[in-house]
Amino acid sequence: MESKAATQKKTTFREVYVFDMEILQNIFIQNMREKAEDKMLFGMPFLLCEKDNEINSFASLVLDENNEIGFKIYDNGSLTNEDKAAFNEYIKKFLTKKRSANFNNAEQLKKSTEHFIHYLNL
Repeated sequence: MESKAATQKKTTFREVYVFDMEILQNIFIQNMREKAEDKMLFGMPFLLCEKDNEINSFASLVLDENNEIGFKIYDNGSLTNEDKAAFNEYIKKFLTKKRSANFNNAEQLKKSTEHFIHYLNL
């Protein structure tokens, strides 16, 4: 008989690094069933979720229709409701600690995202 602890998968959250970009682009593309005309939807990835050392979702800073900074979570479909809730809570706590311009200045986020998208060549 297997114990519950032996079958649970370890979920961790961490900041995004440049070497994560290919995986994040693939997750983003999975979420965009049709070709995204607005590449700004990718936003500025800042946190990701890993389960058993495999990236399954990421959070990206985005601007809403009112030019307010928010975030969007993109996942590969394997995120459980429990994982989504935990990731969402972690993101909210993380954002309360961030003071850099991308997290607090809509114009700076827009410029950074444009440069980032150009770099990725989405």
